[in-house]
Amino acid sequence: MIADASAIKDRLRRNPETALPTTTNRRLLLLLLILASCPVYSDAPLLLILQSGSAPVYQEVTRSILTSVESICSECRNYRISQANIEDEPLEKLLEPDGDKPILLVTIGVNAARRVAELQSATPRLYTLIPLSTAASLNMDESSASTSAIYLDQPFTRHLNLIKLIGTGKQVVGVLFGPVTQDSSAVLKLAAAELGISIRQETVTEQSQVGPALRRLLEESDLLLALPDPLVYNQNTIFNILLSSYHNQVPVVGFSASYVKAGALLAVYSTPSNIGRQIAETIRQFVTTGSNALPDAAFPRYFSIEVNRNVARSLDIDLPSAIELQKHLEQLEER
Repeated sequence: MIADASAIKDRLRRNPETALPTTTNRRLLLLLLILASCPVYSDAPLLLILQSGSAPVYQEVTRSILTSVESICSECRNYRISQANIEDEPLEKLLEPDGDKPILLVTIGVNAARRVAELQSATPRLYTLIPLSTAASLNMDESSASTSAIYLDQPFTRHLNLIKLIGTGKQVVGVLFGPVTQDSSAVLKLAAAELGISIRQETVTEQSQVGPALRRLLEESDLLLALPDPLVYNQNTIFNILLSSYHNQVPVVGFSASYVKAGALLAVYSTPSNIGRQIAETIRQFVTTGSNALPDAAFPRYFSIEVNRNVARSLDIDLPSAIELQKHLEQLEER
């Protein structure tokens, strides 16, 4: 099932002490060896997973894809699934015209997505682990079933429903937009209006504007919704933003577990395992339909919630558990 399993076996045979160099890679390599025992023919259709690098997050997503495919897609045993890192081998070599051309390219991360988008190829491609703001640069044809994406961002309705679950009465939500997120302003306002939530917003174009804009927002808002804009939320600004919000008794809803650990009240986000599971389901759909068609681009289907109990107590907020909040959100999205 895995195209490069034989190479792994050879490395193990030649030098067993260095074939599994780190604990990060060990589980993935062992999984590849286990899957290699599945009978598959050399001319079986190829599905290629392209990582943007060797960072742990990319490897975790790949590991989740392989594990999930093995458990949910019996049809996939008639295919070969290979994974490669664009930093290790030129993409042109992986996709040589006279080589073993894949029937589906799955990219993980922005760099791999951009490299594949530059190819003049009709091969269906699924871009994953990319922010919505990157989609425009990939020249995706929304009318084509041969190109799709699974975004890293959470849908605004998920953020806003979470805010409603922890709120009492009508709330004013402050949002600080930057260059990457400002085009989402109208979509957020529409989603908030449908849920009866008031939005106060500020837009900045350079980092020196973040402080003054934040102060104006905190004076008019009951809660601050953080969006993944690198100009606004980065290692130089996040501490001051969280500290200012805390002093003004304005809780922050973040977009990652690390923000909650740093001082945000809570966050909804998708883990590598969440994303990998959805990718595997999309691969199964692609394989079983036999039409070489991909579903429409989508936000993450699966998500996790992290809460900061210490911040909740300090702000005198009666916060449900992460499990309860996730259960309620999932029920809302099933309606």
